[in-house]
Amino acid sequence: ECSSQLQLIRQMIGFMRTDTAEDAPAELIQQAKSIFRRKVVEHGPSLLQVIVASLTFDSLTNAPAFGLRSQANAGRQLIYSTETADIDVRVSPENEEWRIAGQLLGADCPGGDVELEGDDFSAFVELNELCEFSFGSVPAGGYKISIHLPDQLIQTPRLEVG
Repeated sequence: ECSSQLQLIRQMIGFMRTDTAEDAPAELIQQAKSIFRRKVVEHGPSLLQVIVASLTFDSLTNAPAFGLRSQANAGRQLIYSTETADIDVRVSPENEEWRIAGQLLGADCPGGDVELEGDDFSAFVELNELCEFSFGSVPAGGYKISIHLPDQLIQTPRLEVG
């Protein structure tokens, strides 16, 4: 087997030595190299704009101005804001885990999706036609919400659930 491989290699070297093909003109080779070199060197601005939303409302920190008469609601509402859009997030208990649902307000969302990312758990859903999203059966922990739109990425600060 080795001798047949050696024979093939010797035959290939013989073909290379007797090759009479001409090289392309030097200017053409230089132009081809410059096309690829230009693409590597040029770093234009990204078409994706990354926006970090800030927390503007948290129902856990705002006590109501009126008395509560019935059972305490274990749910939580948060609103994250950017210059162009708001994100309404609702967190509620669901059995032994949590449900995180929300809606992107004030922005177009066709083709958008939402990623929920934590240390030990992550999930991904598409925004519906009303720009809503929902994650069920989420374990307690810290999570970041990222909304991916065609021309921007909106991220929230870390949210502690549970």
